[in-house]
Amino acid sequence: MKQRWLVVAIGLPLLLLVLLACPAWATMYVVCAIAGIAAYELLHTAGKNVPKGVYALTVAAAAAYEVLAYYSEWTFFGTIQTVTVLRWAFLMLLFFTAVHRFGREEPFAFSTLCTAAVGGIVFPAMYSCIFLLRMDESYGKLYVLAPFCVAFVGDALSMYFGMWFGKRKMAPHVSPHKTWAGAIGGPVGSALALVLLGIVGHKWLGYAPNYLMLVLVGVVANVFGQLGDLSMSLIKREAGIKDYSHLFLTHGGMLDRFDSTLFIAPVVYFFVAGGFL
Repeated sequence: MKQRWLVVAIGLPLLLLVLLACPAWATMYVVCAIAGIAAYELLHTAGKNVPKGVYALTVAAAAAYEVLAYYSEWTFFGTIQTVTVLRWAFLMLLFFTAVHRFGREEPFAFSTLCTAAVGGIVFPAMYSCIFLLRMDESYGKLYVLAPFCVAFVGDALSMYFGMWFGKRKMAPHVSPHKTWAGAIGGPVGSALALVLLGIVGHKWLGYAPNYLMLVLVGVVANVFGQLGDLSMSLIKREAGIKDYSHLFLTHGGMLDRFDSTLFIAPVVYFFVAGGFL
C-alpha cells in the first residue's frame, strides 16, 4: 500500500507539471516514452520468439511516430505522408524478418508480427492524441487534462459503485472484479469530472463550457475507456500474467496504468478537433 501511494504522490505532480507548466513539446516527449514502453510491454507479453532487433525496431517506430507527428512541419513531405512512409518502412522490415526466419526453430510468426504492428503503429497513433490536445493554442492546457480526468475519476467511481452495488460480474473471465454496477459508475464519474473541468476552465482560462456536451464526452469516452481496460486485461489473461511489468511497482506497467487512457484520448480529440468542445 505504501508503494502505491508513493507512486501517486510522486507521479501525479510530475505529470501535472509536464502537462501544465512545460511547453507542448514536453508533453510530446512524455507521450513518446509512454508509447515506446507500451510497445515493448505489449510485444514482451503477447509476442513469441521475438528477436532482439524487433524489440528495438518496434520501440523505435513507436517513439519516432510521436516525434514525426509533432515536428511534421519540419519534414519534407508533411504529417500524413511522413507518418505513412514510417509505417510502410516498419511493416516492410517486419515482413522481411518473418520471411527470413521462416523454417527455423524459432520463427517470427505472423501473430507476433501483428503484435509488433499494433505496438509500433496503432498504439502510438492513439497516444499521440494526448499531445495533439495539448497543442491547441487556446485551451490546450485544459483539453490535455480531459483524458486523464475521464480515466482517473471514472475508474475511482467505478470501483466504489462496484463495492457498494456490484453483484453481477461484467466479464468474469477477463476481469473478475469488474461489475455492471461499476460499469455504470464509471461514466457517471467521468461526466462529473469533465463538468468540474469545464468550471475550472471557465475560471482559469475563460473557457465557455457546453456542459451537456461535456457530459456526453465523459460518458462516451468512459465507455471506450472500459473497453480499453478490458482489452488490455484480455491480453494479460491470454499470456497468464498479472501485470505487464513492474515499472510503477505495485501499480504494474505502462499498459496497466495507461490502458483506458489509450482508448479515451482519441475520443476526446475527436470532439475537440470537430469543434464540439
